[in-house]
Amino acid sequence: MLLFIEGYPYNLNDTVMDGLTVRDVLKDVVSIPVKENKYAFEYVGYCYSKAAKDVIFFLPKVVLTGEQNEENDDDTIFGASPQEIIDIESDKIKSKFTEEGCKEYKEFLSTLSIWIYRTISVYKQTHNDNILESKKYQTESRGRKQKHNTLLDVIIALRDFNRNNQDYFTFIAKNVHSGYNKINWSKTIASSQAFIQNDTPVYIEPVNRKKMVNFDEELLVIYFSILNYIREMHGFSFEINIHYHLISPDKLKQTYIKKNLGCRRLRQIKYKYFSDKALRIWDLCYAFFDREYKIAMNRQSEDFLLAKDFDHIFEVMIDTLIGGNDKQNLPKELTEQKDGKLVDHMFIGQGLIEQSDLRSEMTYYIGDSKYYKRSKNDKTQLGDKSIYKQYTYARNVIQWNMNLFLDSDCDGEQPQLRDALTEGYNPIPNFFISARIPDRRNGGSKFLSFDDRDLKTQEGGVQLNRQFENRLFDRDTLLLCHYDVNFLYIVSLYGRDNKSAQSAWREYVRKEFRSRIQNSLNQLYTFRTIQPREGMDCYQFIQDNFQRLNGKLYRPKTDSNYLVLALMKEEEVDMWEALHVKPGAIRNEVN
Repeated sequence: MLLFIEGYPYNLNDTVMDGLTVRDVLKDVVSIPVKENKYAFEYVGYCYSKAAKDVIFFLPKVVLTGEQNEENDDDTIFGASPQEIIDIESDKIKSKFTEEGCKEYKEFLSTLSIWIYRTISVYKQTHNDNILESKKYQTESRGRKQKHNTLLDVIIALRDFNRNNQDYFTFIAKNVHSGYNKINWSKTIASSQAFIQNDTPVYIEPVNRKKMVNFDEELLVIYFSILNYIREMHGFSFEINIHYHLISPDKLKQTYIKKNLGCRRLRQIKYKYFSDKALRIWDLCYAFFDREYKIAMNRQSEDFLLAKDFDHIFEVMIDTLIGGNDKQNLPKELTEQKDGKLVDHMFIGQGLIEQSDLRSEMTYYIGDSKYYKRSKNDKTQLGDKSIYKQYTYARNVIQWNMNLFLDSDCDGEQPQLRDALTEGYNPIPNFFISARIPDRRNGGSKFLSFDDRDLKTQEGGVQLNRQFENRLFDRDTLLLCHYDVNFLYIVSLYGRDNKSAQSAWREYVRKEFRSRIQNSLNQLYTFRTIQPREGMDCYQFIQDNFQRLNGKLYRPKTDSNYLVLALMKEEEVDMWEALHVKPGAIRNEVN
């Protein structure tokens, strides 16, 4: 496998392998400028180079760790220059990585290639647009065994064999089950007790003729168990028509893969098989368990999966995993705003001040996904333009919501952001989502983990954009936070295309958005509930103190007889003294 990284400037005339330059191995794959000596390829995906007779894989730019090479300030991946590790199967590759774990990195890159392939495949099923490259090239015959043999190669070969040999499997299935329902009367009479009913003997436990003609049964059990494992783990779609008792995915992983039982058992039974198809199945199964074993590959034009503008696919992934169908059910004026701005992600969720499932008491969550390369300090640097746009999204949503209620067009399906009594506004959480791959130093045990689903808050907590200090519920006080998601988990969750797993993570991440913003607000503000004394109401209290409390009060429920007061911690005592009230009200954190 030859590795290239999206957006990295490669020297086109550098030798890669067997005297071939970067220009040579990519000339039949992507467009290359003739007069340029250095070029950055804006692709992510999987294809095949006839010149190199090897697989080409373009990795997403987020794999660049942000750490620079000390000699030339070049970007690195696991401490190695991307130019140096193009031929990942090279014997020299061990000396290129500056960190320990060359084998670990190679296995990781092989696994990542599967998930990128699956991600683009899932995207392709629902989006037929111009960011996907298509290319026709002549199919190669199977021929001799090839030197390229990534796990993705093997999975594609397993898929193709299953797809192209359904007649063979049907023939095997007929032989397996033929004779199962025929009774062996001699054995039945000899071994079973008969009961006489109406002068006729009745045998309750007849013995069937089990015709054992399927000499390929154990091999096929392993083969279909592998297909089932790939289907469960990676989301590939396979047609399995033979109803064997398969090895469970967990047992296959723990015993056949990790403890190498798969290779040992296949070597023990290889002598049983002589037909071309059976030997091909054995080859494929053995290659799945032993990644060093080489198999012959039949390259198909449909395996050419390259995507330009992978940032758009990342946006679709985040929208699918976080937004679900919520964005499609919102009025278009909210997501396609009148000033031409398009909102990446948006959903309606529980408000920050009080937990309620009533639609009118909820609020809007507005998000923007950022598919950027990591900076040196393992952060995603946001430009002023992106931040300003995000605040503008919220302002447009507030005004749209105001117009809706002022024009009396509300149907009860939209939150009511403005409270008429206090003239306070339910805060709108604004957030950025960026991709990261935890490095060894910052990731710890989660380094290179495809299972780490946690949300990481970038430093700074919640930013407040405001016109007035200490007015959380003011229309112009806007919240903005920034989170990182594990890119490896996101591509595996999207690529697996398991709706149940996606729904579970969506529920988790939405709760995390809410609780983390609340935690940040609790660090900045003291929240109190205020209830009027007997014989008084909220209206009189607001009338008497409106000037002091404007933007600091909010009534979370339209029919409630209490208010929520938010005061910045350093100004809390002064406010109580100005109101001539002892701070004896119930102290509440937002929950």
